[in-house]
Amino acid sequence: MVARRIVWTSSAKLQLKTIFEYFNFRNKSKVYSLKLNTLIQTGLKILLQHPNIGKKTDFINVRGLLIENYYVFYEINKTHIIILSVWDTRQDPKRLKILNK
Repeated sequence: MVARRIVWTSSAKLQLKTIFEYFNFRNKSKVYSLKLNTLIQTGLKILLQHPNIGKKTDFINVRGLLIENYYVFYEINKTHIIILSVWDTRQDPKRLKILNK
């Protein structure tokens, strides 16, 4: 079996960057952002070992992994786990855009 790799879409990268920038500004420190990044990276390591661990969504082939207050939405294929979106669950669900690749 070939080991899968994590691949981030540009929109997911931007979402994560925006989250980190928000907390850096709000807290006047990078401490929380670094902690959150560690939690997300740990969750993704688990995801690599157990790709079906995330909750099924209404979107075909899209799953969501809850990490802290964030859903990491992803697709699985034979060689990659594609991160589609990082969503703060405290936001208005109407603003959720998973499939912006």
